[in-house]
Amino acid sequence: MTLGMNIVLIHVGKCGGATIRTTLHNNNSKYYSIKFYSIHTEVIKLKKNTKYVILLRNPVSRFISAFNWRYKLVILDKTQEDRFPNEKNVLEKYKNVNNLAENIEKYDDDYAEEYIHHIYEDINYYLSDFLQDCKKEDILGVITQENLDKDFKKIFKIDIENNLRVNEGDPSLSKKISYSGYKLLKKYLWKDYECINKLYKMGCLSEKQYNNLTNFSQYDD
Repeated sequence: MTLGMNIVLIHVGKCGGATIRTTLHNNNSKYYSIKFYSIHTEVIKLKKNTKYVILLRNPVSRFISAFNWRYKLVILDKTQEDRFPNEKNVLEKYKNVNNLAENIEKYDDDYAEEYIHHIYEDINYYLSDFLQDCKKEDILGVITQENLDKDFKKIFKIDIENNLRVNEGDPSLSKKISYSGYKLLKKYLWKDYECINKLYKMGCLSEKQYNNLTNFSQYDD
């Protein structure tokens, strides 16, 4: 099988992008070839004759994963202590994602020049300008981290083998946030939800995808 089109993966951080890229690379052969380009930590500009696959995740869940991933690499593993200026100081100050969630209203003011990677590059960072210009026919599909395997197979007609997951976080780090922290995060991430709502209104998301992206299972039905 060959997909004869220009495909761009919009790899929003902590949405399963490394797993998707690895699976596509592993399956490229003389029998099955998909040429794609992945955009990561860049603002997206719409191009002609190109189809886009958008990788998404519930904004609150993505926020939690982003914090814990950076905490793992910077504080626990110490492999990226100096990659971003002062990121280590921010992570050490809050210590866990719930502390940051409950103080998120102060975060931008206190750390205007210092930020946590992947929290700064949120869904809105990737999609706000892109969604102003694109049309439904520009989007080949949306893959949600919550339904990664099925969403991927629907678009690319192959399986993610053996429950592959790349760049998994440290299971020792808590993913729990308080209800007050959750409400503050939903307010803080309103632009992310706005992007999701726009994709839904365009007809690019199924009901299941939309519900997964807008309802946080810890508190929402």
